[in-house]
This record gives sequence, structure tokens and C-alpha cells, in this order.
Amino acid sequence: MIATAEPSLSDLWRRQLGCRRRPCNPRTLAALGYLTNGPVVEELIEIDKLVLVVVYDKTAARGNTTTCVAGYSACPIPWGIRWGGAENSRFLKNLSLQPMAGARGQRLDTASESLFRLALQLDRDIERLLFYGRRCKSRQLRLPKLWAGFRPGDAARIEGDGPELAEYCARTGRSAADNLAAMQRNHFGLKLFPLAWVSIAWQQAVSVFADLRRFPLRQVFPIEKLPEDLIGFQGAAEYDFQSTRFRSNLPRPQSAVSAVA
Repeated sequence: MIATAEPSLSDLWRRQLGCRRRPCNPRTLAALGYLTNGPVVEELIEIDKLVLVVVYDKTAARGNTTTCVAGYSACPIPWGIRWGGAENSRFLKNLSLQPMAGARGQRLDTASESLFRLALQLDRDIERLLFYGRRCKSRQLRLPKLWAGFRPGDAARIEGDGPELAEYCARTGRSAADNLAAMQRNHFGLKLFPLAWVSIAWQQAVSVFADLRRFPLRQVFPIEKLPEDLIGFQGAAEYDFQSTRFRSNLPRPQSAVSAVA
């Protein structure tokens, strides 16, 4: 038997993007995955230790199309949390540029293997759907379910509110107090409730956790128009995966071809 070495991430980039003919128009699909920067216990992670990574095409200077890799964290706001926005922008990279060791700015650093690998996987997921012509108009962007953690004394006085809780009560036929008691979780001395149900008490929450149990590792969803399709609301979460604090006039993707040569 002859053992063959697995291709490096740089080799995968050359095969996947290095020789790809860049389209004149951006692809009408985007993909989202995530990276963790802390412990995941019982499928829960604090929101400040989770980075959502979105890959999408954008028309850059002179009408060229480039592939953005943008990372965003989250922060609390009075009625819930905000994913993304300029204040939560962690990085903005250009996957059309060949990654290099020690690269800075918009070029990916090959030493950041987890991000490099995820960016390639998300781009490949987009290409696969486009190649097979699978319809994904029915697909919608999914954000992780959120839990608000309270100290036991504060949790005993929590009274849920909001349309999400009212809808759940109507569906189950139980009172808000009964549903809160049924959904309550214990996590390292904290009492956890669905954030959308208790966002009125956001100031008392010690921490907010993202639930990764049913959150997809990677997902592809349609985008028809930017920035509108990357900005919106889901429950007690607002998201903006378009705004950035980094320079957004990405360089021409032809640089990738010259780098390969």
C-alpha cells in the first residue's frame, strides 16, 4: 500500500478558488458557520465566546466580484442581543486572495487553520448547491437559540413576557409561569430561561448563552440583495452581517490569479 499525504489547506484553496473563473455577478447564496473561543458545556456557550462566520459575494471596486469572509460576535442590548454590526465585527477577509503565512489585512493567514478550513467549507457548500441547481429559496438563515442565565434569587422573581411566550402558552394551553418552570434549566448555579421569554428582565441576567444543540455547523441561505438580506431580526436577536469596522473596499480578485502564478 502506498500512503499519500492529504492535501494542505493551501492546496485545497488552489483547487477550489485559485483557478476559478470569477463570475461577473455575485452568487445569490451565502453560507454561515461558527467558531468557538471557549468551553462548550452541555451544548451551551457564552455569546461572547462564539463567532459567527458568514461567506458571501460582493461587488468590489471596478465592478469585480469578490468573496467576503466576515466574522461577528454578539453583545447584549436592552431587549435581547445583537449579532454583528460594526461594533461586533471581528474580521473581514477576502477569500479570493491567496492565503499566506503571516498574512494581515484582508488576506487569510494560513496559520489560522480553523478559520481557513471553515471558509473553504462554506464556499464549497455554496458551490455545491449552485452546481446541482438545488433550490434553497425556502431555506432561511438560522441563529442559535438563546438562554438568559439568572442567579437563583432573581430567577424566583422572573415573570416572562413577550409575543414568543404568549404564542407558546396558546399552543400548550398552560400559563406563563408553568411554561417558565417547565423550560427552566440549571447551568453552573444559574437558572436559565429562553431569552425571548424573559428579555424584559435583561438587566438582571448574569450571562446569555447560545445553544448549539440543534444549531447547524454550516448552513446555506439565499441572498438576493445586499445589505438587506444580511440584516434582520429573529426573536430576541437582531443581526447585521454586513456592517464592519474594517475597510470594506476589497481589492480586485484578479490578485488571486497573479498570486497563484
